[in-house]
Amino acid sequence: MTGELFINGTDAYTAYGMSLEDGGLARLMTPAPNKQPVSNKNVVTDGASVVGVTVGCKDERTVSIPFHIIAANQSDFLTKYAALCAVLDNGIVSISTRWQPNVVYHFIYIDCQQYQQFIGGMAKFTLSLYEPNPSNRT
Repeated sequence: MTGELFINGTDAYTAYGMSLEDGGLARLMTPAPNKQPVSNKNVVTDGASVVGVTVGCKDERTVSIPFHIIAANQSDFLTKYAALCAVLDNGIVSISTRWQPNVVYHFIYIDCQQYQQFIGGMAKFTLSLYEPNPSNRT
């Protein structure tokens, strides 16, 4: 678990007891959509006129990524949870993984869509994150 996921450059498991849930990596790595071309529809012509098709221009995206926190006990959980909330309150969340060591995703935290606490030392949640520029992955 250690060294698999990094939040703002910090090992997420060590600092927050945090790991990706099943499907989390796939959601993170899902390619960003292309921007819609500028088009114009006219009632007297068939179809639409497309202006300035630019191939490969990426559009923003919103991603929901499932995570979990594991802690030794309730006190440890609350400490790790508070530290994670402080990062989220900052609004800027950069995520990298060991599977793509040269890629850093830059997100803005939107909300926590789902939060479930299982026992005192474990919780499962889904973060909704906004990536304004998917081409900026450094």
